[in-house]
Amino acid sequence: MKRAIPLLLLLAGCGLWPVLAASAGTETADSTVSERVHSNAESQLLAVLNLAQQGEYDTAINDLSDLIEARPNFRLAQLVYGELMVARSGRSIDPAISEKMRDQRDALLDEAKTRWAHRVSAATDGKVPDVILQMAPEYEHAIVVDLSNNRLYLFANDQGVPRLISDFYTTIGRGGAGKQVEGDMRTPIGIYHITRYINDNGLPELYGVGALPVNYPNALDRARGRTGYGIWLHGVPRTTYARTPRASEGCLVVANDDFDRLRARVNIGETPVIMSNGLNWVSGAELETRRRQIMATVEDWRHSWQSIDTKTYLSYYAPDFVSDAGRDKRAFAAHKREINAAKTHISVDLKQISVFGYPGEANMVKVLFTQEYRSNNYQSRDHKAQYWQQNDDGEWHIVLETEHD
Repeated sequence: MKRAIPLLLLLAGCGLWPVLAASAGTETADSTVSERVHSNAESQLLAVLNLAQQGEYDTAINDLSDLIEARPNFRLAQLVYGELMVARSGRSIDPAISEKMRDQRDALLDEAKTRWAHRVSAATDGKVPDVILQMAPEYEHAIVVDLSNNRLYLFANDQGVPRLISDFYTTIGRGGAGKQVEGDMRTPIGIYHITRYINDNGLPELYGVGALPVNYPNALDRARGRTGYGIWLHGVPRTTYARTPRASEGCLVVANDDFDRLRARVNIGETPVIMSNGLNWVSGAELETRRRQIMATVEDWRHSWQSIDTKTYLSYYAPDFVSDAGRDKRAFAAHKREINAAKTHISVDLKQISVFGYPGEANMVKVLFTQEYRSNNYQSRDHKAQYWQQNDDGEWHIVLETEHD
């Protein structure tokens, strides 16, 4: 009689086995790349499942025993081990298991599906997410999180272009994605940065080996009326290897060894953390086309300001624009006209320019830069953040402008 494992049948029904087999076969090659930082516990588990799908239960159980010995608190691995043992005996899972146990098993099955569903992502064929258009040299790495698929990607800055070097399974908020108000248990959608590092000694055990808080709510969140605080990227209690897909109060949660690998590549105050409910993976050529369009628009804005063409300069600001000083478009325009009237010359240089597609907002990008301003009677050097949005006519306008946030 053919032995059937409910877990494995579920995965096979999702059409993920060919992808699983491919990932198991390529991990060795990936691990030879010195910059690769991905832990191998997940790859070992996927390889075990591949063996089991082929009916090689004894080999799968032996290999899984090694994984469990190394990661005794990897609950998903424990579940797979139990189901493999049941399958090898020719029995089936007891249908009379308690409701609590069934819920726990269902949550772990969700974890199993999300752990390898990312293998079908365009990230495997040289594409990149369209949320990173240009990275200034100051950003050595960027973190991009696909909340809908519980996947955290780590990119290196390769001369301004993102290069994928690793990905990790991550837990998100119990309420899902798209935080709006305090206490909704949702993980934010937006662009943030790490504000500090809190080590293990300063944290309850819930947060594992450390935490990296992000600056939620940012300027756009506040403008949109979003509330809440305390959104962190952190580890897990030592009693477990990982948490199920939706188990936090809104934070991003990764395995402790994954957290340590990420922390080693984070620059406090700089590393972007982009949280999106789904990612659009595009070719380098598509990314470059969009990048050039945005950069040309920003340059036109800069040139109109430098030319003291106040009318054209103000046309780049949306009707519902808000400045960092709280001025609406009308007050901002009056202020700029008064200032420019006293200028005989203006020089505006933009340096360290980064451009990120803003998730959760229609046709919006966030542009970060260092602005060096000089005129006949004033000079300054500021770090700026602009939120540009494209309207239905294809025109780009600034909807929010702040100090670097």
